[in-house]
Amino acid sequence: MDFDELGRVLRERPRRSLRRQRAAAVLVPIVDDGGPLRLILTRRTEGLSTHKGQVAFPGGGIDPGDAGPTAAALREAEEEIGLKAEAVEVLGWLDDFPTIYGNTIVTPVIGRLRVLPPLRPSPDEVARIFTIPFEILERPTGWRVDVVRRRDRDWPMIYCDHDGETLWGLSAYITMHLLEFWPQGAPIAIPGELIQ
Repeated sequence: MDFDELGRVLRERPRRSLRRQRAAAVLVPIVDDGGPLRLILTRRTEGLSTHKGQVAFPGGGIDPGDAGPTAAALREAEEEIGLKAEAVEVLGWLDDFPTIYGNTIVTPVIGRLRVLPPLRPSPDEVARIFTIPFEILERPTGWRVDVVRRRDRDWPMIYCDHDGETLWGLSAYITMHLLEFWPQGAPIAIPGELIQ
C-alpha cells in the first residue's frame, strides 16, 4: 500500500461532511510496522451505557476543548487504549457517517503506525484490544451481509468475523469505506441505505 498516495487522496478528494446535533470522531489505526498490515480495534466493556460489548475503533464525542475531529480521535485513542498522539501519522479523514439513530455524525480519522507501541486498555471502557489483518478484510469471503431490524425498519448490515470477534455496524462500514481507497477496491459493495 502506498500510504503517501493514500494520504494525498484523502486530503484532496471531495469529502461528504454531515451536520447533526452531536459530533464524534474515531481513530482508524493502521499498523504498518513491517509485518502484515492490520487494523487496531477494541471490544467495549459490558458496563458502558451505549454500544456495550461491541467491536469499535477508539473514539468518542468531540469535546468543546478539542481542536476538531483529529484532536478528538487522538485524545480518545490515548484515553481508551494508551496510544500516544506522537505514535500516529494522520493521513486524512474518511466521509462522515451518521449513527443508525441519526442524531450523531462520526468522522473517521485515518492514522498510520510505523511502530506498534505497547497498548493498555482503559478498564472502564475497553475489554480487549486486538487487530484484524488486511488480508482478511480484503477478501470478499471474509464478509457477510445480513439485515437487522432497528426503529421499525430493516437495515443492511455487514460483518467480518476474526479471532473470536465480530466487526459490524458503523465500524464495519467505516472499514469498508477505507478499503474503497485500497488498490483493489472494496471487496463488497456497501449497502447504501445506512450511510445516506
